[in-house]
Amino acid sequence: MNKETDCGQNQILVCEDSLEGIFTGIYEAYALRIPHDRIFLQVGHEGNLRLFAVYTEIRPDTEKVQKVMRTLRSRFGEKDYASLCMALTTSDRNKAQAVYKTIVWGLSGRYKGSILNHLIDDNVRRTMELAREAGNELHHYREFLRFQELENGILHAVTAPQCDILPMLTTHFADRLPMENFIIYDEVRDYYAVHPAGREWFLMSGSTKEGTEVKQVCKAESEAEQYYQELFRHFCHTISIEERKNLNLQRNMLALRFRPNMVEFTQK
Repeated sequence: MNKETDCGQNQILVCEDSLEGIFTGIYEAYALRIPHDRIFLQVGHEGNLRLFAVYTEIRPDTEKVQKVMRTLRSRFGEKDYASLCMALTTSDRNKAQAVYKTIVWGLSGRYKGSILNHLIDDNVRRTMELAREAGNELHHYREFLRFQELENGILHAVTAPQCDILPMLTTHFADRLPMENFIIYDEVRDYYAVHPAGREWFLMSGSTKEGTEVKQVCKAESEAEQYYQELFRHFCHTISIEERKNLNLQRNMLALRFRPNMVEFTQK
């Protein structure tokens, strides 16, 4: 980044909408060595441009991301670091700026203890709200995710999360199903998490040749899977008591957006 273009103007760093892209933007913000109140992190391009501002496109850089991650872990601890990462999985357009300003406050050394407890600051409070939003959705998917067995024995699940929580969700199930071959698909962002039994999991875009092949494989359920799905639907229907049906309470406990990929709410 060219520091000679500063000239007292505001600096707008346009980042990729990913943890890597925003962490690279935070690294570059500190590299500018100008007051932080003149730096703004922006996710993607917006229609309206700021007057008297310099826009700089930031490309993800693995080395810079690793440096930011090490700094945040050592200064804030694992819990606050995880919350910052969770906040960046949301779809909020101002998340990068909120997290960046939260980090600036935390690294200033003016507050002891967990930085996310300093809710009097607007950016810290917004970061906490975003982290809670993503964390709640992750918790729900840990409970509501339904795996289905394919003809080849692989377990397959489909998600449609509002937040980009697939990596965290896969980490959870990789810890609990280490010796299972499973695939989790995020149909909103069109990418897969693939976990080979006993090995490290990885991410795969659904738009690649390999991703297209995975989509074809995931359409073939085993006969046993189809049998148990029908059995489970019958069980759920049988134990329900019509006179005690409370749809409002059901929606409070299980939002409608989680149901399309849950076996007990689908018909075949």
